[in-house]
Amino acid sequence: MRAASSLRAAFWFVAIGLVSVAVSAAELPAETPAGIGARALGHGVQLTDDRGQSLYTYDVDLREPGTSSCVGECAVMRPPLLAETITDKRSDGWATITRSDGSRQWAYEGRPLYRYARDLDPGAVFGVGEGWNAAFIPMTMPAEFSIAATVEGEVLATATGKTLYVRASDANPKADCDHACERSWLPIKAPWGGRGFAPFSIFERADGVHQWAFKERPLYAFAGDARPGDLNGSAKGGQWRPVILEPAPAVPDWVTVVKSDGGALYANSGGMTLYRLMHDKNATEQSYLGGNQCDAACLEKYWIPVRAESRVPRSGYWSVIDSGPHGLQWAYQGMPLYLLSLETQPGQLYYTTYRQFQWMKPIMYALPALQGVF
Repeated sequence: MRAASSLRAAFWFVAIGLVSVAVSAAELPAETPAGIGARALGHGVQLTDDRGQSLYTYDVDLREPGTSSCVGECAVMRPPLLAETITDKRSDGWATITRSDGSRQWAYEGRPLYRYARDLDPGAVFGVGEGWNAAFIPMTMPAEFSIAATVEGEVLATATGKTLYVRASDANPKADCDHACERSWLPIKAPWGGRGFAPFSIFERADGVHQWAFKERPLYAFAGDARPGDLNGSAKGGQWRPVILEPAPAVPDWVTVVKSDGGALYANSGGMTLYRLMHDKNATEQSYLGGNQCDAACLEKYWIPVRAESRVPRSGYWSVIDSGPHGLQWAYQGMPLYLLSLETQPGQLYYTTYRQFQWMKPIMYALPALQGVF
Protein backbone atom coordinates (compact mmCIF):
# COMPACT_ATOMS: atom_id res chain seq x y z
CA MET A 1 0.00 0.00 0.00
CA ARG A 2 1.26 3.48 -0.83
CA ALA A 3 0.67 5.80 2.08
CA ALA A 4 0.36 9.58 2.16
CA SER A 5 -1.01 9.64 5.71
CA SER A 6 2.49 9.63 7.18
CA LEU A 7 5.31 12.05 6.51
CA ARG A 8 7.46 8.99 6.00
CA ALA A 9 5.68 8.43 2.69
CA ALA A 10 8.08 8.82 -0.24
CA PHE A 11 7.98 11.95 -2.37
CA TRP A 12 6.42 11.62 -5.81
CA PHE A 13 8.11 14.18 -8.03
CA VAL A 14 6.49 15.84 -10.93
CA ALA A 15 -1.91 19.80 -14.75
CA ILE A 16 -13.29 17.96 -15.78
CA GLY A 17 -13.76 14.62 -15.08
CA LEU A 18 -16.54 12.44 -13.77
CA VAL A 19 -14.82 11.37 -10.59
CA SER A 20 -12.74 13.34 -8.15
CA VAL A 21 -11.41 12.73 -4.66
CA ALA A 22 -10.29 15.16 -2.00
CA VAL A 23 -7.50 14.47 0.46
CA SER A 24 -9.01 14.22 3.92
CA ALA A 25 -7.71 16.21 6.86
CA ALA A 26 -6.36 12.98 8.33
CA GLU A 27 -4.01 12.66 5.36
CA LEU A 28 -2.43 16.07 5.89
CA PRO A 29 0.88 16.00 7.76
CA ALA A 30 0.09 15.94 11.46
CA GLU A 31 3.31 17.65 12.49
CA THR A 32 5.70 19.75 10.47
CA PRO A 33 8.62 21.88 11.65
CA ALA A 34 8.11 25.59 12.22
CA GLY A 35 7.95 27.44 8.91
CA ILE A 36 6.60 24.49 6.90
CA GLY A 37 3.01 23.84 5.86
CA ALA A 38 1.03 21.68 3.46
CA ARG A 39 -1.67 22.07 0.81
CA ALA A 40 -4.26 19.34 0.15
CA LEU A 41 -4.81 18.52 -3.54
CA GLY A 42 -7.03 15.92 -5.13
CA HIS A 43 -4.15 13.48 -5.56
CA GLY A 44 -2.08 14.10 -2.45
CA VAL A 45 -0.33 16.72 -0.34
CA GLN A 46 2.00 19.44 -1.58
CA LEU A 47 4.55 20.83 0.88
CA THR A 48 4.70 24.61 1.31
CA ASP A 49 6.26 27.17 3.59
CA ASP A 50 4.18 28.75 6.36
CA ARG A 51 2.92 31.40 3.90
CA GLY A 52 1.62 28.82 1.44
CA GLN A 53 4.47 29.27 -1.07
CA SER A 54 5.33 26.06 -2.93
CA LEU A 55 8.45 24.11 -1.98
CA TYR A 56 10.74 22.30 -4.42
CA THR A 57 13.50 19.72 -4.59
CA TYR A 58 16.44 19.56 -6.99
CA ASP A 59 17.43 16.34 -8.76
CA VAL A 60 21.10 17.36 -8.79
CA ASP A 61 21.10 17.16 -4.98
CA LEU A 62 20.79 13.39 -5.32
CA ARG A 63 24.41 13.20 -6.44
CA GLU A 64 25.57 14.02 -2.93
CA PRO A 65 22.80 13.19 -0.44
CA GLY A 66 22.60 15.56 2.48
CA THR A 67 24.10 18.50 0.60
CA SER A 68 22.75 21.35 -1.55
CA SER A 69 23.98 21.86 -5.12
CA CYS A 70 22.10 25.14 -5.52
CA VAL A 71 24.45 27.91 -4.41
CA GLY A 72 25.48 31.36 -5.60
CA GLU A 73 23.23 32.76 -8.35
CA CYS A 74 21.10 29.62 -8.25
CA ALA A 75 20.24 30.26 -4.59
CA VAL A 76 19.05 33.78 -5.45
CA MET A 77 16.39 32.46 -7.83
CA ARG A 78 15.85 29.32 -5.70
CA PRO A 79 16.10 30.48 -2.07
CA PRO A 80 16.79 27.58 0.29
CA LEU A 81 14.23 27.01 3.04
CA LEU A 82 16.38 27.93 6.03
CA ALA A 83 15.73 26.50 9.47
CA GLU A 84 15.34 28.74 12.49
CA THR A 85 15.74 25.76 14.81
CA ILE A 86 18.84 23.70 14.16
CA THR A 87 18.43 19.95 14.24
CA ASP A 88 20.56 17.19 12.77
CA LYS A 89 17.96 14.45 12.84
CA ARG A 90 14.29 13.93 13.62
CA SER A 91 12.40 10.69 13.83
CA ASP A 92 9.72 11.79 11.36
CA GLY A 93 12.02 12.27 8.37
CA TRP A 94 12.74 15.97 8.80
CA ALA A 95 16.32 17.14 9.23
CA THR A 96 18.54 20.11 8.51
CA ILE A 97 21.63 20.11 6.35
CA THR A 98 24.58 22.48 6.52
CA ARG A 99 25.01 24.63 3.42
CA SER A 100 28.37 25.78 2.08
CA ASP A 101 27.89 29.19 3.78
CA GLY A 102 27.27 27.56 7.15
CA SER A 103 23.50 28.18 7.23
CA ARG A 104 21.08 25.35 7.95
CA GLN A 105 18.46 24.26 5.40
CA TRP A 106 15.41 22.06 5.90
CA ALA A 107 15.34 18.71 4.13
CA TYR A 108 12.79 15.93 4.07
CA GLU A 109 13.96 12.34 3.69
CA GLY A 110 17.34 13.76 2.70
CA ARG A 111 16.00 16.09 -0.02
CA PRO A 112 16.79 19.80 0.61
CA LEU A 113 13.81 22.13 0.16
CA TYR A 114 13.69 25.41 -1.78
CA ARG A 115 11.33 28.22 -2.73
CA TYR A 116 11.18 29.85 -6.19
CA ALA A 117 11.55 33.61 -6.62
CA ARG A 118 8.98 33.82 -9.45
CA ASP A 119 6.20 32.30 -7.34
CA LEU A 120 4.55 35.58 -6.45
CA ASP A 121 1.46 34.19 -4.72
CA PRO A 122 0.48 31.11 -2.69
CA GLY A 123 -0.44 28.18 -4.91
CA ALA A 124 1.81 29.16 -7.81
CA VAL A 125 4.11 26.34 -8.98
CA PHE A 126 6.19 28.14 -11.60
CA GLY A 127 9.46 26.62 -10.47
CA VAL A 128 9.16 23.13 -12.00
CA GLY A 129 11.32 21.89 -14.86
CA GLU A 130 15.05 21.67 -15.57
CA GLY A 131 15.50 19.14 -12.75
CA TRP A 132 13.27 20.99 -10.27
CA ASN A 133 10.20 19.27 -8.82
CA ALA A 134 7.38 20.24 -6.49
CA ALA A 135 7.71 18.54 -3.10
CA PHE A 136 4.68 16.26 -3.10
CA ILE A 137 3.34 13.30 -1.11
CA PRO A 138 0.82 11.18 -3.07
CA MET A 139 -2.55 10.08 -1.77
CA THR A 140 -2.95 6.68 -0.14
CA MET A 141 -3.78 3.98 -2.68
CA PRO A 142 -3.47 0.22 -3.19
CA ALA A 143 -0.23 -1.03 -4.73
CA GLU A 144 -2.01 -1.82 -8.01
CA PHE A 145 -2.47 1.90 -8.73
CA SER A 146 -0.42 5.02 -9.41
CA ILE A 147 -1.02 8.63 -10.43
CA ALA A 148 -0.28 9.71 -14.00
CA ALA A 149 0.00 13.21 -15.47
CA THR A 150 -2.16 13.93 -18.53
CA VAL A 151 -3.15 17.05 -20.41
CA GLU A 152 -6.50 16.94 -18.58
CA GLY A 153 -4.94 16.67 -15.14
CA GLU A 154 -3.66 14.03 -12.75
CA VAL A 155 -5.49 10.74 -13.25
CA LEU A 156 -5.75 7.45 -11.42
CA ALA A 157 -3.68 4.91 -13.32
CA THR A 158 -2.40 1.36 -13.19
CA ALA A 159 0.94 0.66 -11.54
CA THR A 160 2.53 1.03 -14.99
CA GLY A 161 0.88 4.42 -15.59
CA LYS A 162 -2.03 3.53 -17.91
CA THR A 163 -5.08 5.74 -17.42
CA LEU A 164 -8.06 4.20 -15.61
CA TYR A 165 -11.67 4.80 -16.65
CA VAL A 166 -15.22 4.37 -15.34
CA ARG A 167 -18.54 4.28 -17.14
CA ALA A 168 -20.01 7.73 -17.65
CA SER A 169 -23.59 6.59 -17.05
CA ASP A 170 -25.07 6.56 -13.55
CA ALA A 171 -27.38 3.69 -14.48
CA ASN A 172 -26.18 0.45 -12.85
CA PRO A 173 -22.50 1.42 -12.69
CA LYS A 174 -21.56 -2.12 -11.58
CA ALA A 175 -23.01 -3.78 -14.68
CA ASP A 176 -20.41 -6.17 -16.06
CA CYS A 177 -18.55 -5.30 -19.23
CA ASP A 178 -19.40 -8.27 -21.52
CA HIS A 179 -16.94 -10.22 -23.67
CA ALA A 180 -17.32 -7.87 -26.64
CA CYS A 181 -16.81 -4.88 -24.36
CA GLU A 182 -13.71 -6.44 -22.80
CA ARG A 183 -11.95 -6.50 -26.14
CA SER A 184 -11.39 -2.78 -25.61
CA TRP A 185 -12.00 -2.28 -21.89
CA LEU A 186 -9.86 -4.30 -19.52
CA PRO A 187 -11.24 -4.77 -15.99
CA ILE A 188 -8.74 -4.09 -13.22
CA LYS A 189 -8.69 -7.34 -11.30
CA ALA A 190 -8.21 -7.39 -7.55
CA PRO A 191 -6.47 -10.13 -5.55
CA TRP A 192 -8.78 -12.67 -3.91
CA GLY A 193 -7.50 -11.79 -0.47
CA GLY A 194 -7.40 -8.07 -1.13
CA ARG A 195 -9.15 -5.51 1.04
CA GLY A 196 -10.38 -2.12 -0.04
CA PHE A 197 -10.40 1.19 1.82
CA ALA A 198 -12.25 4.36 0.92
CA PRO A 199 -12.49 5.47 -1.82
CA PHE A 200 -11.24 2.10 -3.19
CA SER A 201 -13.33 -1.06 -2.92
CA ILE A 202 -13.47 -4.59 -4.34
CA PHE A 203 -16.59 -6.28 -5.68
CA GLU A 204 -17.31 -9.68 -7.20
CA ARG A 205 -18.45 -9.76 -10.82
CA ALA A 206 -21.04 -12.17 -12.19
CA ASP A 207 -18.21 -14.36 -13.56
CA GLY A 208 -16.69 -14.62 -10.10
CA VAL A 209 -13.75 -12.32 -10.85
CA HIS A 210 -12.91 -9.74 -8.19
CA GLN A 211 -12.54 -6.23 -9.58
CA TRP A 212 -11.34 -2.93 -8.18
CA ALA A 213 -13.75 0.01 -7.98
CA PHE A 214 -13.22 3.68 -7.20
CA LYS A 215 -16.07 5.40 -5.38
CA GLU A 216 -18.18 2.31 -6.12
CA ARG A 217 -17.48 2.49 -9.87
CA PRO A 218 -15.64 -0.44 -11.53
CA LEU A 219 -12.25 0.48 -12.96
CA TYR A 220 -11.06 -0.34 -16.48
CA ALA A 221 -8.03 0.34 -18.65
CA PHE A 222 -8.45 1.06 -22.35
CA ALA A 223 -6.68 -1.25 -24.80
CA GLY A 224 -6.01 1.71 -27.10
CA ASP A 225 -3.87 3.54 -24.53
CA ALA A 226 -0.23 2.66 -25.20
CA ARG A 227 1.71 5.07 -22.99
CA PRO A 228 1.33 6.78 -19.62
CA GLY A 229 -0.70 9.94 -20.11
CA ASP A 230 -2.75 8.59 -23.03
CA LEU A 231 -6.47 9.43 -22.90
CA ASN A 232 -7.68 7.70 -26.05
CA GLY A 233 -10.60 6.10 -24.22
CA SER A 234 -12.17 9.51 -23.58
CA ALA A 235 -13.13 9.79 -27.26
CA LYS A 236 -15.26 6.64 -27.30
CA GLY A 237 -18.72 8.12 -27.67
CA GLY A 238 -18.71 9.76 -24.25
CA GLN A 239 -19.52 6.45 -22.57
CA TRP A 240 -16.29 6.30 -20.58
CA ARG A 241 -14.39 8.91 -18.61
CA PRO A 242 -10.98 8.92 -16.95
CA VAL A 243 -10.77 9.13 -13.17
CA ILE A 244 -9.35 12.63 -12.83
CA LEU A 245 -8.06 13.27 -9.32
CA GLU A 246 -6.75 16.81 -9.86
CA PRO A 247 -8.05 18.71 -12.91
CA ALA A 248 -5.59 20.66 -15.01
CA PRO A 249 -5.73 24.44 -14.49
CA ALA A 250 -7.80 26.44 -16.93
CA VAL A 251 -6.04 27.91 -19.96
CA PRO A 252 -6.82 31.54 -20.97
CA ASP A 253 -9.57 31.71 -23.59
CA TRP A 254 -7.27 33.43 -26.12
CA VAL A 255 -4.85 30.47 -26.12
CA THR A 256 -5.24 27.72 -28.75
CA VAL A 257 -3.46 24.45 -29.53
CA VAL A 258 -1.95 23.92 -32.99
CA LYS A 259 0.15 21.23 -34.66
CA SER A 260 3.81 21.79 -35.52
CA ASP A 261 6.82 19.80 -36.70
CA GLY A 262 7.77 19.42 -33.03
CA GLY A 263 4.33 18.32 -31.86
CA ALA A 264 1.24 20.09 -30.57
CA LEU A 265 1.95 23.45 -28.95
CA TYR A 266 0.20 26.47 -27.47
CA ALA A 267 -0.51 29.43 -29.74
CA ASN A 268 -2.50 32.66 -29.72
CA SER A 269 -6.01 32.95 -31.10
CA GLY A 270 -4.57 33.24 -34.63
CA GLY A 271 -2.56 30.04 -34.29
CA MET A 272 0.83 31.76 -34.01
CA THR A 273 3.34 30.01 -31.80
CA LEU A 274 3.79 31.36 -28.27
CA TYR A 275 7.34 31.63 -26.93
CA ARG A 276 8.49 32.32 -23.39
CA LEU A 277 11.70 34.20 -22.70
CA MET A 278 13.27 31.57 -20.49
CA HIS A 279 15.59 33.97 -18.69
CA ASP A 280 14.85 37.66 -18.99
CA LYS A 281 17.04 40.56 -17.89
CA ASN A 282 16.05 40.05 -14.25
CA ALA A 283 17.08 36.38 -14.17
CA THR A 284 20.02 35.14 -12.16
CA GLU A 285 20.41 31.72 -13.75
CA GLN A 286 22.19 32.68 -16.98
CA SER A 287 25.71 31.74 -15.97
CA TYR A 288 25.16 28.00 -15.99
CA LEU A 289 22.76 27.73 -18.92
CA GLY A 290 25.07 28.97 -21.67
CA GLY A 291 24.14 30.44 -25.04
CA ASN A 292 23.76 34.00 -26.27
CA GLN A 293 20.77 35.82 -24.88
CA CYS A 294 18.63 37.88 -27.21
CA ASP A 295 19.50 41.45 -26.16
CA ALA A 296 17.24 44.50 -26.28
CA ALA A 297 17.97 45.18 -29.96
CA CYS A 298 17.27 41.55 -30.81
CA LEU A 299 13.98 41.62 -28.92
CA GLU A 300 12.95 44.85 -30.61
CA LYS A 301 13.75 43.50 -34.09
CA TYR A 302 12.35 39.99 -33.96
CA TRP A 303 10.01 39.52 -31.01
CA ILE A 304 6.51 40.83 -30.39
CA PRO A 305 5.41 40.91 -26.72
CA VAL A 306 2.04 39.31 -25.99
CA ARG A 307 0.34 42.20 -24.23
CA ALA A 308 -2.53 41.89 -21.77
CA GLU A 309 -5.41 44.34 -21.62
CA SER A 310 -5.74 44.14 -17.84
CA ARG A 311 -4.57 42.22 -14.83
CA VAL A 312 -6.34 38.92 -14.31
CA PRO A 313 -5.97 36.26 -11.62
CA ARG A 314 -3.28 33.65 -12.22
CA SER A 315 -4.52 30.39 -13.74
CA GLY A 316 -2.07 27.54 -13.27
CA TYR A 317 1.11 28.51 -15.14
CA TRP A 318 -0.51 31.51 -16.89
CA SER A 319 -0.36 35.01 -15.41
CA VAL A 320 -0.10 38.71 -16.29
CA ILE A 321 3.05 40.58 -15.28
CA ASP A 322 4.23 44.19 -15.49
CA SER A 323 7.13 43.99 -17.93
CA GLY A 324 8.13 47.67 -17.70
CA PRO A 325 8.39 49.19 -21.20
CA HIS A 326 5.84 46.73 -22.60
CA GLY A 327 3.34 47.34 -19.82
CA LEU A 328 1.12 44.42 -18.90
CA GLN A 329 2.30 41.26 -20.61
CA TRP A 330 1.19 37.63 -20.52
CA ALA A 331 3.61 35.19 -18.92
CA TYR A 332 3.97 31.44 -18.57
CA GLN A 333 5.63 30.17 -15.38
CA GLY A 334 6.41 33.80 -14.65
CA MET A 335 8.34 34.24 -17.92
CA PRO A 336 7.12 36.84 -20.48
CA LEU A 337 5.49 35.60 -23.69
CA TYR A 338 6.38 36.68 -27.24
CA LEU A 339 5.55 35.97 -30.88
CA LEU A 340 8.36 35.63 -33.45
CA SER A 341 7.90 38.23 -36.20
CA LEU A 342 9.57 35.93 -38.78
CA GLU A 343 6.70 33.44 -38.53
CA THR A 344 3.67 33.97 -40.75
CA GLN A 345 1.85 30.62 -40.58
CA PRO A 346 0.30 28.73 -37.64
CA GLY A 347 2.56 26.15 -36.03
CA GLN A 348 5.86 27.46 -37.41
CA LEU A 349 9.00 26.99 -35.28
CA TYR A 350 11.68 29.33 -36.68
CA TYR A 351 13.30 29.94 -33.29
CA THR A 352 15.84 27.17 -33.97
CA THR A 353 17.38 29.18 -36.86
CA TYR A 354 19.37 31.62 -34.73
CA ARG A 355 21.51 30.79 -31.74
CA GLN A 356 20.44 33.87 -29.81
CA PHE A 357 16.84 32.71 -30.13
CA GLN A 358 17.59 29.63 -28.03
CA TRP A 359 16.58 31.63 -25.00
CA MET A 360 13.03 31.54 -26.35
CA LYS A 361 11.13 28.28 -25.98
CA PRO A 362 7.71 27.28 -27.35
CA ILE A 363 5.18 25.90 -24.87
CA MET A 364 4.46 22.35 -25.94
CA TYR A 365 0.99 20.93 -25.41
CA ALA A 366 2.19 17.90 -23.52
CA LEU A 367 2.56 16.73 -19.96
CA PRO A 368 3.44 19.71 -17.78
CA ALA A 369 6.79 19.70 -16.03
CA LEU A 370 5.03 19.49 -12.70
CA GLN A 371 3.75 15.94 -12.75
CA GLY A 372 1.78 15.70 -9.71
CA VAL A 373 1.05 19.05 -10.99
CA PHE A 374 -1.20 20.96 -11.97
